[in-house]
Amino acid sequence: MSFTPSKTIESNQNGMHENLEHIVSKHLAYKYTSPIAKHNQAAFIQAHEYWHIQNKPKVILDSACGTAESTRYLAQSFPDYLVIGIDQSEKRLNNSNNSALAENCLVLRCECSDFWRLAEKEHWHFDQHYLLYPNPWPKAQHFNRRWHGHPALSSLLNISKKIELRTNWQTYAE
Repeated sequence: MSFTPSKTIESNQNGMHENLEHIVSKHLAYKYTSPIAKHNQAAFIQAHEYWHIQNKPKVILDSACGTAESTRYLAQSFPDYLVIGIDQSEKRLNNSNNSALAENCLVLRCECSDFWRLAEKEHWHFDQHYLLYPNPWPKAQHFNRRWHGHPALSSLLNISKKIELRTNWQTYAE
């Protein structure tokens, strides 16, 4: 399977963000307590119920899945796993390729940070967690929108022991 080519990254940030250590340390020291949106709570409940219905002991989470191309690929590659793809964009998820998903695949509109916090609260741990080319927000002033600059970082780290990040921006990966 070939994936859609990614866009070239253009950034005003050269190297590590100047506040990286301070921001990450702060987020790891304090619990993120922003209210969870009702639609995200509903999506999480749907995912949790689907997991019980599917009765698959292993679960893969594909966060920020975009059009769910990667989610469909993972579901095909790991038929013994339930694969859940989440993305905040209903427009990206509502494409004809997602009209008939494999039985072990679920795609939901949900903000990752809320989903991660709910999973952490419910002690739901994923066997594998994929962040495949998440939008890296390449402008330096948008650092707090990147996963490692977001207050939900600790939840992301607590819901899976195996996290795979793929990106075409070396600075983001570092």
